[in-house]
Amino acid sequence: MLNKKNIGRAFGVSLATIYATLIAETIYDICPGMHVLPGRVDIHLPFIGLYGAGFWALVDRPVELDRKFPTSSKELRRRKKELNDWLD
Repeated sequence: MLNKKNIGRAFGVSLATIYATLIAETIYDICPGMHVLPGRVDIHLPFIGLYGAGFWALVDRPVELDRKFPTSSKELRRRKKELNDWLD
């Protein structure tokens, strides 16, 4: 079963692959005679960094962000109704 962390990881891998490939292609266009080893570093380092940043932003951080954004009026009405129902 896919839970939120697994979906976040899969989405992070796909986004990191796309962006790391674009970064590597741009570097290869700028320096066409580059050796293989720096080329591998150019694709792996952005992939690892983008994957980590994406996983942090999409899976680990939303709870933190939810606390910082103000609640919507619909959510506020729902909470008031729950409180009033609980008080009755």
